[in-house]
Formats: sequence, structure tokens, C-alpha cells
Amino acid sequence: MNFDILILGGGLVGASLLCALKDQNFTIALVDKTAMPFDDPEINLDSRALALSLTSVECLKTIKVWPKVLDNAFAISKIHVSMKGRFGNNILDAKAYSLPSFGFVVNANSLNTAINQTVEDTGKINVFRGQEIFSLKKEDKLWQIQLSSKKTITAKLIVAADGSDSYLRQHQGVGAKISDYKQAAIVVNVRLEQPHKGIAFERFTIDGSLAMLPFGINQVKCVWIVPAEKLEALKSLSENAFLNAIQDCFGYRLGNLVQLGRRIIYPLRTVYSEAIYGDRWVLVGNAANTLYPVAAQGFNLGLRDVAFLAEELILARKNQQDIGSVEFLRHYASFRVSDHQQICQGTDHLLGSNTLFQWLGILACQWIPPLKHGVVKWGLGMQDRLPKLCRGIEL
Repeated sequence: MNFDILILGGGLVGASLLCALKDQNFTIALVDKTAMPFDDPEINLDSRALALSLTSVECLKTIKVWPKVLDNAFAISKIHVSMKGRFGNNILDAKAYSLPSFGFVVNANSLNTAINQTVEDTGKINVFRGQEIFSLKKEDKLWQIQLSSKKTITAKLIVAADGSDSYLRQHQGVGAKISDYKQAAIVVNVRLEQPHKGIAFERFTIDGSLAMLPFGINQVKCVWIVPAEKLEALKSLSENAFLNAIQDCFGYRLGNLVQLGRRIIYPLRTVYSEAIYGDRWVLVGNAANTLYPVAAQGFNLGLRDVAFLAEELILARKNQQDIGSVEFLRHYASFRVSDHQQICQGTDHLLGSNTLFQWLGILACQWIPPLKHGVVKWGLGMQDRLPKLCRGIEL
């Protein structure tokens, strides 16, 4: 079977690229090692949350995914940033920037379901689920790919959306800067005694941070980043004791915290690829950059990868360019390098600053309007030109 594009990885980013290209007359195959990533009638509401910027929401609207997830999406009208043990805070209000909101918080499983159902609804895509690449060889202008099922396919271009430990990145011998911060994120739903009013909270601590994201009328998704040496002690706490620990770290801006969901733990690391393209391959999403979760930029950055790549692929076909050529992929990468650098450096700066500089930064953003405006643009991914899909323009 012969294809123009093979997408490796059928998670949020890879499946979003399929949605963006489904009506563009490319022949596309998707290979995903997960057999059924979305066919779960009972979505686990205790799973990972994603904070989507307003520009990401525009993209999901334009590729017809957003209506499927809207009922389980919760708007962020304000962002409140503070530091435990220090006075002062920084409050960002969407209305001050003439925005309906800064974005929405969604359940990652719900979004994955919506994106993959949109893919399946097209009936035009060859999806190979529960399979991996058994062998991969490039011959002239085509990849020869044998799957674990022994099926053989060819593709002019491989788009790797296969995560932090990307098979394709390793196959091509591309190095990556990997930082293990010896921290973990504890993710848990927390029920409140009073409404959150659409306010998302980011509270820095001496050794991590704690985010409270709107996730229901009287509920938030708590993401508590802690050092590895404290993890075992926190895991062993009873529900009541753990709730008290969150309350002590966060304070009473949301009143009393009254109930916990199931605690889920994710180890944290960053992975920055040394190259994002080569002859007939390109990396997107976590395969290119796996970010530290502070400021929740990971999926938003990956979705802009998808939006730009889809736009450039369509233009290349119109101009009769070879979509797998180094020249074309270099052109695509030129649109992404600044965005990648600014987002990666920004999250690293938030992580790497000592607590004094973090606190001074919070105060400076509150009292220096141009700096505050710059932070908002950075968070929305608007520091550079936005792709069409993120501006609500169909391809």
C-alpha cells in the first residue's frame, strides 16, 4: 500500500494532524501501537487535564473537533499567580485583553476521544492500530515500512508524533537533551465548598508548584508538582490528610477543600530534540519537545506544529513540491524554530529561577503592563505568526 504521508503515533497530536488533512486528498496512513485509544464508554474523569489556550480552541473548532468536547470543557476567565510564603500576586483577566477567556480546561481522555472519533468518522484514513514499525528503510524518495503485522507500506513522508521516546528520532540517530528533574506531578480532582468562578490558580512553592484548574462548577483539577523525595510520604497519606496537605500549600482562596478523587502520579522530565526534521521525516509534539508542565504549554505547542505543517503541506502540493524533501521540511521548520525556542526557554525559566526571582517576576508582571501583556501573548502562542487553523481559517 502506497501513501503520501505516514503519521506515526495516534495520540492527541498525531490524530489532530489527520483531522486537519482529512479533506485535502492526501493519501494518509496512521500507525499507533495502542489498539483502541478512545473507545471507552466511561471516560475516566480522574485522568490528566489539559489547559487549552484560546488559539488551540480555535484550531480544534476549525478541524471540527471542538463541538464533541465542548460539554466537558471549562473556561478560564482569570489566572491567579502567587508564591507560597511571599506577599503579592499577579492576576490576569481575559476581559482586560478583550478576550472571552484565556482558554479551556478539558479532560485529556475526552479530547482524545473527540479527536479520534473525528478521524474515524471520515472513513478515508487507513488506521493501523495495535501495530508498530518492525522495519524501516528509505529507498530513493520513499520509505519502505514493514509493520509488526508483516504488512508492508510505503510513504513519501513520515510525521513522527510518537512521544518523548520517539522511535523515529532514535532510528534516525537524532540526539535529545533530556533533563530529569526528579519531580512528579500528582493529579487529582478536588471538590470545593464554593465556585471557582473560572479562575485558574498557579502557586509556586519552594520546591515545585501547585495548579488548580477549573473542572466543573464546584470542582478543580489539582496538579501538584513535588520533589521525588517527598512523593512516597504524600502517597501514603489518607484522603483527609492529603486534602489537608493541599489546603496548607494552596491556602483558602477557594474556601475549604472538601473531597478528593483518585490520585494519579506522573514522573516529570523534559526532552528537547536536537533536530526536528531530516530527509523525509519530521517530528511534532512531544517527539520534538516534551515540556515541563508549568504554564501548560505542551499540547498547545504541539497543536501549532500540526496547524503549520498541515498548512505548508497543502501549499507544497499546490506548488507541486516534494513534501518529503529536505528543502520543504526546512521551510516548515523555519516557521517553528522561534515558537519552539520561546516556549521552551520560557518554561525552563519558570522552572529554573530561584524562588526570589520567581517572586520578583510575579510582582513585576502585576505592575508593569507591557510585561504582563507579553506574558499573555506568550501563553496564547501569539508571540509569532499564528497558523491559519489557530485563527479560525479553514485550509
